Amino acid sequence: MLDAEFLKRLERVSIVARKSLKGIGQGERRGKRAGGSVEFSDYRRYSPGDDTRRVDWYAYARLEQMFLKLFVEEQDLALHLLVDLSGSMETGEPTKRLQALQVAAALGYVALAAGDRVSLWLLREGAAQRAFAPLRGRHAMPRLLTALNDAGPASGATALGAAVRSFLARRPGRGVVVLLSDLLDPAGIQGPLERLRYAGFELHVLHVIAPEERSPEIGAEVELTDIETQQTLAISLDQRAIRAYKAAFEGFLQETRELCMRHGISYVPASSSDPLDELVLGALRRSSLVR
Repeated sequence: MLDAEFLKRLERVSIVARKSLKGIGQGERRGKRAGGSVEFSDYRRYSPGDDTRRVDWYAYARLEQMFLKLFVEEQDLALHLLVDLSGSMETGEPTKRLQALQVAAALGYVALAAGDRVSLWLLREGAAQRAFAPLRGRHAMPRLLTALNDAGPASGATALGAAVRSFLARRPGRGVVVLLSDLLDPAGIQGPLERLRYAGFELHVLHVIAPEERSPEIGAEVELTDIETQQTLAISLDQRAIRAYKAAFEGFLQETRELCMRHGISYVPASSSDPLDELVLGALRRSSLVR
């Protein structure tokens, strides 16, 4: 799924948390809040009820005032990878599913190598299946790759709202959520994205698009079949129909982009045919998910 040369390049990047996020435990990432590690950060005046063990008595002897020592807390970051495996993700060449799984593998490796905690969730039929428990360290990478390889084909209808509720019901630790999906949900995506964002997660959306979805070919009379519902539609793909479709699809992308901007969500549209290194080290770096 990831070649050795690409893994070497991934060693030089890390997941970015744009805000202070409380991880599951202490780790290798420097947090923004004062804690109990050994690296000194600052002083503040003593207040009644503070732990007197943190008082700097040398400063008290000089100044006759009580100050507390503050330290930088080393935190680990919780990275939750949510991969949409509804039926529509099985389209494209290569498929949107394969692109999403490969990006999840790359981001998982980046986080594990940095000492962050990673969990993998597969979204199917309105449920979130945890395929990889929160683990940290490079030694966990083979298990993550096994979970991704065993994910199976994408199938069933898209139901992101129910899948997100299922994910949140498992009470995952707060952190960074990366949703990898084509976002083709008939019920809309505003609800699930808002639910994730306002549950306290830092949310990034990788919108995976098949090339033919953006630029369908002109043809004669064709019968289209919905891969999720199996419903069919007879249509003539002439110039007029193609123009109307492209306008509607670009409108969908623009609405999604604006929705994410309004809610402070990082949004990256990507073709399923984009080279993996360019996507992870280019587009995702520009979106500030990795640096």
